[in-house]
Order: sequence, then structure tokens, then C-alpha cells
Amino acid sequence: MSVLMLPELLDTKYAVPFSKLLKQEEGELVLDGRQVGRLGGLCFQLLVSAYRTARVQGSDFEIRNISDAMRENLQLMGGDFLLEARGDA
Repeated sequence: MSVLMLPELLDTKYAVPFSKLLKQEEGELVLDGRQVGRLGGLCFQLLVSAYRTARVQGSDFEIRNISDAMRENLQLMGGDFLLEARGDA
């Protein structure tokens, strides 16, 4: 299992590289959000898509070490369910 460390800014500029990284991951997806200072709308949509894909495939999805800023951004965008995603997707 590899852990994908998320950068400080999950903004529009990061959306394309982030999409490519997510597509490369197979099976269990574990993200580390300790460094995230801002989560933009496009990257939020990518996180939701990755979560839903994991659910459909029966794979695990988890965001570990969620920073306060990432937590707040997820809550503002309606992504509370991503905060609770642990292990089984």
C-alpha cells in the first residue's frame, strides 16, 4: 500500500496532475492530507470521483491526517462523507 501525500494547494493548477496520479493508483487508495492548506472545487470533485470509483470497485479509500484547513474546506463543500471514509469504501 502506498500513501499519496497531498500538497498544500489542491487548486485548479493541481487538478490535471492530481487526476493523472489518481488514475495511476490501483486498488486501495490512501491519501495523506496533513499539508493541505486549501482545497479547490476541481480537486474536491476529483476526490469525490475517486471515492465513488473505489466504492463501485469494492476498493478501500481513506484520507489520513486531515489538516484543519482541509477538514473545513471539505465541510463547506458538502464532503463530510470523505472525512468519515476509513478503510472500506
